[in-house]
Amino acid sequence: WKLKIGNSAFSRLARKWLPVDMYIGGAEHAVLHLLYVRFLAMAFYDWGMTHFEEPFKKFRTHGMIIKDGAKMSKSRGNVVNPDEYIKVYGSDAIRMYLAFLAPLPQGGDFRDTGIKGITRFLERVFKLISNSQFSISKQTKDLKLQTLVHKTIKKVTEDIESLQYNTAISALMILLNEFEENAEFLTNEDVKVFLKLLAPFAPHITEELWSSLGNKTSTHRSSWPKFENSYLVEETFPLVVQV
Repeated sequence: WKLKIGNSAFSRLARKWLPVDMYIGGAEHAVLHLLYVRFLAMAFYDWGMTHFEEPFKKFRTHGMIIKDGAKMSKSRGNVVNPDEYIKVYGSDAIRMYLAFLAPLPQGGDFRDTGIKGITRFLERVFKLISNSQFSISKQTKDLKLQTLVHKTIKKVTEDIESLQYNTAISALMILLNEFEENAEFLTNEDVKVFLKLLAPFAPHITEELWSSLGNKTSTHRSSWPKFENSYLVEETFPLVVQV
């Protein structure tokens, strides 16, 4: 016997939300509930209750976070309580530090010194944007700076898609250095692009700075930046020749 999916309210919701685009979890999940949910999904499909066999299009595992070189445990007394760090550094700093710690599948070593580095980065972002006046005219734009802006858009976009959050943040750090060194060439548009790229990692500070620029809607509801290929073409490049 076999049921028909039909056009019920359930089936419409199932077609809208399922299968899940990506499931992210620990490696141990692959042999526990992920095995069961795949079995059930295939059974439901065979019975005609759903339109898919595999419940997840992609499955990615995350690594383990250790503390000062050791696995966290209550007996060692090295368990990290996020609330304590949020009180000191803020939730944006903790969120961004965990993303910057290491590639997602590898995990990383949680160290207080690393959080302080991210905190200084966010403080620099806040200082640059909140204390500066940016040119609205595009006539004064520096070509080198604009090239880096579009390269950063491409880099961050691709790295987020591939879950390489740490290298995306590194690209934003490089761009901030250039912004600070070439502040006279910055435009409102440059700063808005930077905040949009930073928003997934530090949503609260970017929202505050976005509002300070006179925007009436949330940065998280704005369109994602797009890079222009014309800025990505190198006019010169190093070529090694052996004679």
